[in-house]
Amino acid sequence: MFDPAMTACDKGTAGHTAIITWFVADDAANATWFPQVGGRSDAPEAQATYWRCTVAFFASSLALNPGARHMFYTNTRVPRIDGVDLAALFARWGVEVIALPITYRLPRNAVSSWGNQFYVFDVLDDLAGREDIARSIVLDSDCVWRQPVDRLVAAIDAHGALTYELDHSEHAEHEAINGLSRAGMARFLARHSGPERSATPYFGGEIYAARRDVTRAIAARARVLWPELVAGAPDAPREEAHLLSVIYALERIAPGTANGFIRRMWTTFHHHNLAPTDAALAIWHLPAEKKTGFADLFRAIVADPACDPRHDAASMGLAPAQVARAMGWPRRRPAKFARDLSLKLREKIGT
Repeated sequence: MFDPAMTACDKGTAGHTAIITWFVADDAANATWFPQVGGRSDAPEAQATYWRCTVAFFASSLALNPGARHMFYTNTRVPRIDGVDLAALFARWGVEVIALPITYRLPRNAVSSWGNQFYVFDVLDDLAGREDIARSIVLDSDCVWRQPVDRLVAAIDAHGALTYELDHSEHAEHEAINGLSRAGMARFLARHSGPERSATPYFGGEIYAARRDVTRAIAARARVLWPELVAGAPDAPREEAHLLSVIYALERIAPGTANGFIRRMWTTFHHHNLAPTDAALAIWHLPAEKKTGFADLFRAIVADPACDPRHDAASMGLAPAQVARAMGWPRRRPAKFARDLSLKLREKIGT
């Protein structure tokens, strides 16, 4: 169990903080359904959607955190998307590309959706062995940065790890969340010497933020528990957020310490939860904008190949007001409303 009082030797500095996202390219044998892109994870356009998000993710972070280390993990070669050589782009921006195979994958047909999400534990295994990284912030690629990393660095050093707790407005108390309820997680937890409780908090997997010592402890826990997941043990986690929720409880990591930094923000026509308080967040997670706001932001970012987000943020559409407008915050402007509605209608009629 980690000691929250332990501090990193370079507390308060961004230079030894790694800002990370990842992408797994599935083949047909391992493909599962990805609901937010409306396709299988082996489909070329579904994969291109995530590559566009990845570019926007790094550009938005580099604009605010030019001194931080930026790392990208993937099991595939970085491609050309929409005519843009992303490998060359990342090299110019100083984004480190780490080739890492996926080993944390449940047996075929064990889950129907989000089948490659456990890759984050491959990433944590790699990070646990890196002595030159004091703290890691691993995020889903459909996130954009809104503030510099400094406050997160201080919070990570103070707490050891930050957790984003999802309340009952996101998932009802007894609801099965991607196949497992909070009560089911609690039963699994109790069988592994965790605290006895009727339900355990559910933490979103869109952010992992921890000191190196905590990452080592979490990676070690995952390796011990993983065989039960592969065997399909009762109430075993079915996604990375389930497993992280269980491990956070085992490690007695405080709940909700990331809630002041990030929020899962929904912008669909049926579910819209944007709020004025979002302006104070460091990171926006926008799952429903993968094919819309992120695509618009990607086009603005790559319009001039000579631009660098560390120096040319405003001309690349990365100023805070520009990012907010691209994502429809606080409300869609008429032009975005029309584009988003047109895309939704085309998807419904299958064209």
